[in-house]
Amino acid sequence: MTFDVVIVGAGIVGLATAYHILREKPDTKLLIVDKAPGLGGGDSGKSAAAFRAFFYSRTNLALAHSSIDFYKHVQEEEKYDLGMLFVGYLFLLDPDRYRRVKRVLDEMGRRGLEYRLIEPERLEQILGVRTSLRGDEEAELMGLSDIEVGVFVPHAGIMRPERLLNYYAEKVKSMGGVIRFSARVERLLVKPVKPLGIPGEPFPWQDARVSGVKLASGEEIEAKKVIVAAGAWSYKLLDEIGIDCHSKPKKRQVFSLPAETSELMRLLNTKGFNQYGIMPFTVLPKGVYIRPEPFEKRFWTGMSDDLGRPFRLEEEPLPEERFYLYGVYPVLSKYFPQFTNIRPLSMWAGHYDISIDSQPVVFEEYDLIVSAGTSGSGIMKADAIGRITAALYFGRETAILYGGEEFRVSDLSLDRRRVERELLVI
Repeated sequence: MTFDVVIVGAGIVGLATAYHILREKPDTKLLIVDKAPGLGGGDSGKSAAAFRAFFYSRTNLALAHSSIDFYKHVQEEEKYDLGMLFVGYLFLLDPDRYRRVKRVLDEMGRRGLEYRLIEPERLEQILGVRTSLRGDEEAELMGLSDIEVGVFVPHAGIMRPERLLNYYAEKVKSMGGVIRFSARVERLLVKPVKPLGIPGEPFPWQDARVSGVKLASGEEIEAKKVIVAAGAWSYKLLDEIGIDCHSKPKKRQVFSLPAETSELMRLLNTKGFNQYGIMPFTVLPKGVYIRPEPFEKRFWTGMSDDLGRPFRLEEEPLPEERFYLYGVYPVLSKYFPQFTNIRPLSMWAGHYDISIDSQPVVFEEYDLIVSAGTSGSGIMKADAIGRITAALYFGRETAILYGGEEFRVSDLSLDRRRVERELLVI
């Protein structure tokens, strides 16, 4: 069978793209193939699944805001529970970081983006966080600074990644799309546009196209167009045929900590930030984050790992408890003593698919569409990326994001790329 489109990757971007293609043209013969045995087997299912519509870059804002509004529509109007909670984001800024972003925050306030500043004394009172580390020799050796201010963003929160994946998958299948798991793509098929029947085609002088995929089982599947949305694995398939997706994988790790003490239960059930009486998603200095997981009475934590962590793909990435003990824990326990002596109950690892400028990359060459480079915000922006990729599939110059905003498809391309640099890097 020749499909209209084969999508490589049943992660959040591949599923959202399939959904928007079928929503517009339900008779499309569409197949999704994925190497995992089921939904959530790749990086999407290992996400911390936090979201915010609070960015300086208009590109980031358009992608995140429209996606979040669509998820809210799904949960509230379609009554499909995504586990979406607007607990908010809380950035705890040291004096140097606050000084660097204050002008940006002021500008965002003038644009109408909502946030509020919280003084250190109030942070200590509500959260029990240490805002002053003066006199702590270990903290000084680690280069930890006092907390100057908290920046609380209400239009932000957390969700359950597996439920969002299920939503898109159910919609895709209900519209006739086919999803095949345990179907590893060995390589992309490249064939001549006008075959001559000569062994060894295509030759360099022939016009060629990506005509489908070959699975590890040996099966070849032909398609009018192929979409690669394989996240961190995309570059492996593309490098083999000489196409650069301009994104690279880097390991990310999440550690699940039990709220096993009365102090931690009080922290988890912090009041004053949101309607649920739950601690907001909190970002500490040095890039450590705390994500509440109220359904399991736990916290998820991790941190950015920029310099020293290689760009490398691990087929089965394993978490490193050492990274928690010597990376996350020292910072976490200094600012939040409630976590002293707390070890992870569970942990997992996946990848970031990091692009050249931390913005998604969507382009087409030789009947091949690439949708990659989500850079750690795939869940947060997936619906918009899916709409943009679907618009490119249909040959349109603009995509209509949820809520009606038009987005120029070529803005995420390589040759006509036009994205705004994100200045709110905290």
